[in-house]
Amino acid sequence: MREKIRPILTRKFVLYLILLMVAGMIYLPGMREIGYYRDDWNNVYNAFTQGAEMLIRHYASDRPADGYLLSWVYTLFGPDPFPYLLYNFACRFLSALCFFETLILIWPRRRGAAFCAAAFFLIFPGYLRQVDGIAYLPHQLAMLSICASIWLSIFIFQIKKRSLQVLSGFFSVLLALIEMFLMEYYIGLEALRFFLIGLYIYNHSQKTIFQTIRKTVLVFLPWLAGAAIFFYWRSFLFEASRHGTDVESVLTPLFQHPKYVGLSLLAKLIKNTAKIIFGSWTVPPYNVLNGTNVKDFWPAVVLASAAVFLFLIPFFGLIRQEKKAVLNHGMEEQQDKKISWQIQWLFAGFFSVVMTITPLILAEREITFSSSLDRFAYPGSLCAILFILGLIGLISVEWVKTVLIALMVLTAVMTQRINQQNHILQTRLTKDFWWQLSWRAPDISEYTLVIANPGGFSPEEDYEVFSPINLIYYPERDHTAVGSEVLNTGSIRNAQMGLVTDRTVREIYVWKDYNNLLALTKPTEKSCLQVIDGSNPVYSPDEWSKIVEIGSYSKIDRIIPDAEAHIPAQAFFGEEPEHGWCYYYEKMSLAQQRQDWDGLADIADEALAKGESAEDRVEWIPLVMGYALTGRQEDAKPYGEILKTNEYLRFQACNYFSKSARLLETSLVDPEGLSWLVNEFCN
Repeated sequence: MREKIRPILTRKFVLYLILLMVAGMIYLPGMREIGYYRDDWNNVYNAFTQGAEMLIRHYASDRPADGYLLSWVYTLFGPDPFPYLLYNFACRFLSALCFFETLILIWPRRRGAAFCAAAFFLIFPGYLRQVDGIAYLPHQLAMLSICASIWLSIFIFQIKKRSLQVLSGFFSVLLALIEMFLMEYYIGLEALRFFLIGLYIYNHSQKTIFQTIRKTVLVFLPWLAGAAIFFYWRSFLFEASRHGTDVESVLTPLFQHPKYVGLSLLAKLIKNTAKIIFGSWTVPPYNVLNGTNVKDFWPAVVLASAAVFLFLIPFFGLIRQEKKAVLNHGMEEQQDKKISWQIQWLFAGFFSVVMTITPLILAEREITFSSSLDRFAYPGSLCAILFILGLIGLISVEWVKTVLIALMVLTAVMTQRINQQNHILQTRLTKDFWWQLSWRAPDISEYTLVIANPGGFSPEEDYEVFSPINLIYYPERDHTAVGSEVLNTGSIRNAQMGLVTDRTVREIYVWKDYNNLLALTKPTEKSCLQVIDGSNPVYSPDEWSKIVEIGSYSKIDRIIPDAEAHIPAQAFFGEEPEHGWCYYYEKMSLAQQRQDWDGLADIADEALAKGESAEDRVEWIPLVMGYALTGRQEDAKPYGEILKTNEYLRFQACNYFSKSARLLETSLVDPEGLSWLVNEFCN
């Protein structure tokens, strides 16, 4: 019975099904809960405010093909991230199948290694951008295009009919051009094609090494011509405005200072080669898994263990099948006087990695396993997987080899799954942040410059803040009415100098007046959104130091408290969260800005009646102040005691209430309440 089951488990459709199941276990659960990240906000803002055609202009400066693709896809899918994520999932799965089919064409007796390579590509932990739906759609299509193109270029050798060979070659070159026009730096993967064509000829003929190289060069000419056409267009016909995508600006420093720049580029090439081959399997798992809580860790272990089990069932069957085939044929590659498949994979993998990374290094880009810069590891993942599996294949002890592969699958699956969980959490935190802002700020004045610390994640680009703000408050405008800036040392210095600057993000013009700054912060995941009043700032004990540095420049009057409230669109921000403590806190803070103390006290009563309470102790200040200034000092006292439990917070409360006593319109408040606040926290 076992002998009958084994051949079934090694059939192609079963292998495909298992690869699909492994990928589905990782990426499909929770996919509907994934939202916008980084450049997604840019794309959605452009497409919504100016139409999908705006995406064509948006990408015209560096990758025009991406603009046409995204414009067309946005017309089909709209702003919902889910269909984009499904599309990207399908692209990655089909890319893995093309990779698998390519390898078994070249090494037909190494289906186990080919299956392992396809699985490694699906779970490759050096690339964690599977969660980015909209902005990374061109990357996924480019990868599918090059994988299908390489497969076709090898499959041509299996075709007997000349006309079909020509047709297949034409489509293969066309797919390669599509890939290059979508992602210009993927051109380095032509090196992988060259080596794979050469190894097919080497393994399936009795030609000498010299004859093999000669034939490989001749066969490779159509794809070399395709790459040359693209390079000519990119270098001489197309004018890129971004430095990293403009060929002339990339190569000029090398020609001007060949020795210095050359040695610097060589050092970067060596470092990035090591990163993609070895670092991809160690650094991202460490970064992702190191801070994982127990609640998320053990479910990820269970899921990854199930994926390992699914993977090993056909893997063992394929390995046994290979051994049996070797015995039946009575020979191995070495007995055929051929270099072993392991050495071939090491050779092709290493040199392809080097050639794939070279365009990135020339463009002054490097692989970093943080944020979105791991995208540069994606094209080289195919080559790195060949190298690492060739290296593992040299291990003679079978159980060591199996345990090593199983551990790599386990950690990679856990990394991808927890990475997805982290992004689902980030989506929830992001939506909560913007909903809380809509509760706190009915409207925001034009030409305000918002600096935000959203808590749970850090914006890397200004459009991650100004896009959602303008979608909430000025969705009808075809230009930005409110600007934003990333909080860093530079923006703090600009605020100190009161600079007025501007920036054009592709086609989006952003005005930045540091005299109209508004600082928003969410110190921890459990905190609510807090608006900093620069005239009398108060900070959470857990606040980021840079918010404290810039807080005094924040102008709370940039919020228009008596305007009609703007409600975030569900298409971008999801359904309105439940009205818990943060809802009441934002409404109390708004009443505080209006100096509506009776209204504030009423909101506080409602919140407490529902059993709501603050996780961040600084959020008790509006409630304490509202009760005190309406003559309810006894009601305020228990919550004032909470403020006193932290020395820094008590010190701030003393300063805050003392200054408030000088700033407030005393005719609207209970004078005894003001005195009580100062005495309670300063004496």
